[in-house]
Amino acid sequence: MSTYLPARSLRRVLVLLLVAALQPANAVQEDEEAGWTPEHMPPASPWREQSFELPPYPEDGRLIEISVQTGNFPFRVFVDPESLTIAGDGVVRLATVIRSTAGAENISFEGIRCKTREFRRYAYGARDSWQVLEGTNWQQIKSGGMGHYRFVLYRDYVCDPEISGLKVNEMIQRMRYSRGAVLDE
Repeated sequence: MSTYLPARSLRRVLVLLLVAALQPANAVQEDEEAGWTPEHMPPASPWREQSFELPPYPEDGRLIEISVQTGNFPFRVFVDPESLTIAGDGVVRLATVIRSTAGAENISFEGIRCKTREFRRYAYGARDSWQVLEGTNWQQIKSGGMGHYRFVLYRDYVCDPEISGLKVNEMIQRMRYSRGAVLDE
């Protein structure tokens, strides 16, 4: 069986093909005239982390407990709201206190990159002062295990794919009043 196109339909197809073939050339020519071709555009500079200062050491009286609702994470998690910052590089930095039921604590100052779902530890707490960690790398935030609280921070409190660029006060409001925006599966 042969395919038959009436003359009118054939003309329409040819006109559409001709318009499609000419369109990119015209668009490229207009872009070149305006100076918008790739060779005229400055290359995007690679992301660079900005410098920062360590926050005051966390104090019990100002900590906010966040909800980490999962059966395999038997710790209480607190954030020091005075440590919470967002820098021009897009990194959310904060001090966390992870406390076991026996009272043992793991205190750290960390950064979270919402755009790439990564974290980095800058310092840990010991004897009421910060001990700087040199040469730490950015790592993927994963659900589960000892780092599950980072996933919950990322997902429920400091990053939001629907609201670009949460402000510090919005993050603190989420921590104070939300009790976990999304339940774990």
